[in-house]
Amino acid sequence: TEPSVPETTVPTTEPATEPAVTEPAESVITPLLYKVTDSEGNVAWLFGSIHVGEEYFYPLPEYVLNAYASADALAVEFDIVSFESDINAQIEALQTMVYADGTTIADHISEELYNDAKAALKDLGMYSSALDYYCPAMWSSFIDSAMIEKMGVDTSLGIDLYFLNRAHEEGKTILDVESAAFQYGMMAGYSEELQAMLLESSVASVELMEESKADMMQLVDAWATGNEAEFDALINAAPEFESPEEEALYNEYQNAMVTQRNLSMADFAEDALKSGEEVFIVVGAAHIVGAGAMAELLAQRGYTVEIVRY
Repeated sequence: TEPSVPETTVPTTEPATEPAVTEPAESVITPLLYKVTDSEGNVAWLFGSIHVGEEYFYPLPEYVLNAYASADALAVEFDIVSFESDINAQIEALQTMVYADGTTIADHISEELYNDAKAALKDLGMYSSALDYYCPAMWSSFIDSAMIEKMGVDTSLGIDLYFLNRAHEEGKTILDVESAAFQYGMMAGYSEELQAMLLESSVASVELMEESKADMMQLVDAWATGNEAEFDALINAAPEFESPEEEALYNEYQNAMVTQRNLSMADFAEDALKSGEEVFIVVGAAHIVGAGAMAELLAQRGYTVEIVRY
């Protein structure tokens, strides 16, 4: 599955800069970087992001920074830095998550789940009665975001945010692979049963916060070491299902969140190659690594895909 930080979470825009004194002169991490080349020698780079970070991530390795520097443009899922400063875009995106028929979340989920989710938000200091007009997928996102903050994990050091801040500062072209409206609309489009299941999962993760944090740190460390097989196993491990209905909901989630988006993202990379511009693509690592992800899809389409560490 996806890393546990929701992709629609908008972190603070404090630059993930490279401290001048406290960090080593050379990078201590070796994350995966894929170079995609077409028959004419055009290049696109695939660098998987995680939306949280650690101080030891920085400075990033030279082979990553060199690839970014050589690219004509940075491509991200969507520009969260610009999004955070655009109130109209935020309102447009959030409106897709609000019930427009006069109902509230309590009309769409069980009383038990509503009470449990409300209690979880209160414990996290997040509950407001205004939230009752948002759909369960948004409640799940709120809970996950608040839990990340309570864990003490630093979203300002996330990889995508680092490159976005850098690109804005340098005036580098920034391309959106998707958009905020698309991601919010995708979540709003989940079936009510799937939204309820995701909310149940978020509530359960609050009750098991230490275990959830340990799982996240394992994922963070696997990303930093660039162990492709280990990272693939962590993000793509299928859970055990208690019923056929639960499995069907999981498949609905995987299709919308992962499978269809992987195909669209691979199309974006292919269009970038055809354009002749060199693009450094930074999207969630789950969309790049593993079966059915971008690196494999582009290789299947006949492009040369190689892991680069130099």
